[in-house]
Formats: sequence, C-alpha cells, structure tokens
Amino acid sequence: MECYKGKVVIITGACGGIGGAISRKFGEAGASLGLCDLREPELERLSGELVTSGVPVHWSATDVADENQVHEFCDAIVHSLGGIDCLVNIVGIIGGMGDVEELSHLVWNKTLATNLTSAFLTAKYSVPHMKRRGKGAIINISSISAFANQPAAMVYSVTKAGLNALTKSEAIDLAKHQIRANAICPGAVDTPGCIGAAKLMAEETGRTLEEQLQMWTSQYPTQRFSKPSEIAELALFLGSDRAANITGASFVIDGGITALLSERC
Repeated sequence: MECYKGKVVIITGACGGIGGAISRKFGEAGASLGLCDLREPELERLSGELVTSGVPVHWSATDVADENQVHEFCDAIVHSLGGIDCLVNIVGIIGGMGDVEELSHLVWNKTLATNLTSAFLTAKYSVPHMKRRGKGAIINISSISAFANQPAAMVYSVTKAGLNALTKSEAIDLAKHQIRANAICPGAVDTPGCIGAAKLMAEETGRTLEEQLQMWTSQYPTQRFSKPSEIAELALFLGSDRAANITGASFVIDGGITALLSERC
C-alpha cells in the first residue's frame, strides 16, 4: 500500500459509495483528510469513524459549486491540517434526462455546476497550496459516459467529457509545478446510488430489482459492476509518488464494456 503519512488529501463527495471507499483507503494509508459533502449527518458519521481509527480529519458540509464556500473550505483545511497535497473530486449528479430540446436550462446549469464547475473551483483554491508544498496531485472521478453517450443522458455526458478535458488542461498547465492531474472513468459501480437507479428502472419496466441488475451486469464482459474499493485503489496509486510521471491520462475501469461497445459500432 502507498504511504501518505504527512500528506493532506481533500476528498469531495466523501459520503457516497465511491467517496466513502476512497476516504477510508487514504485514511488507512496514513493521510490527513479534508472531507466535504452536503449530506451533513452522513459526513459527520464518516468523519467520526475515521477519527476513531486515528485519522486526522477536517470536515465541512460545503457546496463545492459555490466559490466562496470552496475558498473558505480549502483555507480551513490548510489552517487545520497544515497544507494540501492531493485533491480527489468525486462530487457528481446524474442530472435530468432529456435531449437538447427537452432538457431545461435550470437542470443544465445545475448539472454543469455540480459536475464540472465544482472541480474547477476546488482545483483553483487547492493548487496554490500544492505549489507551496513543491508538488501535488489532482484526481477527477469522471465516467465512461465521457466517451460513450446514451440516449437522453446528454448533460451528464457533456459534464464528464468536460471533466476529462479539464484534467488534461490541468496536467499541461501545472506540470512545471510538479502537480499532476488524472481522471478515473468508471462504468457502473456497485454503490447504493447504482442500486437506486436499478430500482427506478425496474419499476418503469416491470422487472424485479434482481432481473434489472442481472440485465445490466450481463452487458459487461466481466459479468459484474466495479467495486468502490477498486476505484479507491486506483485513486490511491495515482495520488502517490509511484505515479510520478503519470499525468493527463484518463483511466477506464469498467469491466470491459467500452471495449465491447467499440466492437459493436
């Protein structure tokens, strides 16, 4: 396992299935954690669990689409934990369903603000502190939807494609400061959010939850979704010194489904 002793890692969207796994994995590796999420009770529970296990934590129910809140959050982490070495952006929403004609401007703006602008803002106010440390790492949790769109899921794909482009620009512009940026692009991940989406789809189609999940997993060559712990392991590596010359890359972890889809085209 990578060693993050003496390192400070920001994790946004820390309470989700992926966020919780990444928070625990970095905590186990010795990092001090700056955690944020809008789900305050869940965030308080996660932070309490980590503190009990010996992990230094600063947490805040921060809206990462709000510039002032992000600025205050990053400054508070530096004041509380001593600096910033790594930023992991996980915050994201599916957004509304609809094509370019059907989707409301309100939903478009909210999804872009949550999925894309937030990653810009957290980097904007973390990078100056990374520069003071002499190096740093940004890890943006994107999606295979950045590469393969689905009907009526336009805005989600747009934000994830934008997040991958932001990652490349960060990598190019910040390399001279020894700050790296990479994206992780999962397919479906076995989280409560994914199960919730399966339940909604099952209700719409008249399938049972088990039938819906079986239909979805059967599309993957590996016959299963990714585990949150697998996303966390990749994030842990990409933030470490072992990945010192890896930057500007997008790492797909999807059980082979994008490889399969390209063969169908």
